[in-house]
Parts: sequence; C-alpha cells; structure tokens
Amino acid sequence: MISNESVRQPYVSGQFYEADPVRLSDNIERMYRDSCKGNEPMKGVRAMILPHAGYVYSGPTAVKTAALARGGGYRHMVVIAPSHSYPLRGVALTAYRKYRTPLGEIEVNTDATAALLKLQDPLISRFDDAHTYEHALEVELPILQKMIARCDLLPIICGGISVDDARKVALKLLPYWRQDTLWVISSDFTHYGRSFRYLPFTSDIKENLRKLDLGAAEQIERLDLEGFDAYLSKTGATICGCNPIKLLLAVIAASGDTIHPKMVEYTTSGELSGDFSHCVSYAGIVFAE
Repeated sequence: MISNESVRQPYVSGQFYEADPVRLSDNIERMYRDSCKGNEPMKGVRAMILPHAGYVYSGPTAVKTAALARGGGYRHMVVIAPSHSYPLRGVALTAYRKYRTPLGEIEVNTDATAALLKLQDPLISRFDDAHTYEHALEVELPILQKMIARCDLLPIICGGISVDDARKVALKLLPYWRQDTLWVISSDFTHYGRSFRYLPFTSDIKENLRKLDLGAAEQIERLDLEGFDAYLSKTGATICGCNPIKLLLAVIAASGDTIHPKMVEYTTSGELSGDFSHCVSYAGIVFAE
C-alpha cells in the first residue's frame, strides 16, 4: 500500500538518461540547441507523440518535438505510456502523489486520479507496480520538465485495448482534454530484428522500415483510429505505444475538435549505430489546433 506521501522514484536514471541533474539538464539543453535551430514554438499544440528510448538514440527527436509546445501556458499534463513489464487490459492509474526525476518532483493530479477511479470502470484500475517499474513514462519527464512550464501530471500506463475499449476509455478521459492540458503519448515505432521476433523483410531494411513506419504515421495523421488498428493487424508493426496512440485518436474523435497532426521528425537507431539488423524507429508527431 502506498502512503499519502509516496513519491515514485526514478527507475532508469543513469541508464536511459543521466542521473546527475547538472549533466542531465546540460544534455537536454544541448539537444535543444542542436535540434531546434531557428524553430519557433507552434500555437495551439494539444498533444504529441514522443519516443522513449535512451536519450543518445531518441532524445533529439523527443526534444525537437516537445520544444514546439514551449510557452503554451499549460497547467496540466496527461502522459500515457505503454506497459512493458505487466500485461493488463485498459489503463492503470497510481496512488503515487509525486513523480521524481533528477530535475525535481512533479505533482500528480490526485484529484483526477481519484475521480477516474471513482467511476469503477473495469477498464480503469489502480496498479502501482505498473508505474514503479515502467521506463516509457519516466523517460519523457525530464524533457517535459525542461521544455514545458511547471504543470501537474496525470500519469497513465496503458495496456491492451481494442478499438471499442479505446472509445470507452476516451469518454472517461474526455474531461481532461482541455486547452490548458498537454497530452503526451510515449511510443517508439517499429522494433526490427531477430531479438524482437520481427523480420518482415531482410533486404533494403532501412527503406522498408521507413515505408512501414510512415504507413503507420499516415493513419495517425489522418486521425483514423480504425485505419491505424487495421494497419497494425495487417503488418504486425511492433509499435510499442500503439495502444496509447489508439487512446489519443479516440479522445480526439470524441472531442469533436479540429486537430492537425504533423510529423516533426523520423529517425532510427540504425542511423546512429550503423546496425539495421537490430533497429528501433523513433517518430515525433505533434497535434495542434
């Protein structure tokens, strides 16, 4: 049982990103300078998809995308990440009251958590361990702390959801789809290679990966929930945050708002390592009014 004063401690600092706060801050600022030369923030950014690998691989893409929301006047963040450690259906909330990173603590929006749990929806549960050991949500937080003004956080770990499940949960989350709230979906794109048990092609890997990933991004940019789900079924694309993405698409559809998605950057670990036989893709996508 988590106490009322409980703080979720960093789990992958020193692995995915620097544990030292000065070095971490300097690294994010360096990525910002290097990847955002002359880029101005966008107006009306409501949501974004950010990758969550080690900063050496996906950090520049995440920073470049998150920087577009700088100065947006947000008071709240909703961050939805996939579950890599625990199988679950629907979404998991937590009793943690704060998330800590080397850059400081972020207050959890406990009012929102309590209100959602009070609904007693079978697709919305409390599962603290799903938060304690999940890197995909944690990795986004230092970047958001540097790029976005201080906000509270509604952290959500998303397990398996069908299209119908996504639509049902979206209606419960709709009150938190507001102009003062930035939604962040944590997702890498295709995981290619024998160790990922995904080898849909063995030649022209770089170009075929790009085609595969941009096909998925096309469905996202169309805001086509069913099309995205069908694309995953057809290709088997190993997009680890596909369920959080489905949830975002369902929320946007339920809101009735006119939202314009835009690909900010696409890259792969292979471009850095030179090894496309074991490769993960990263995409930064922004959703603005």
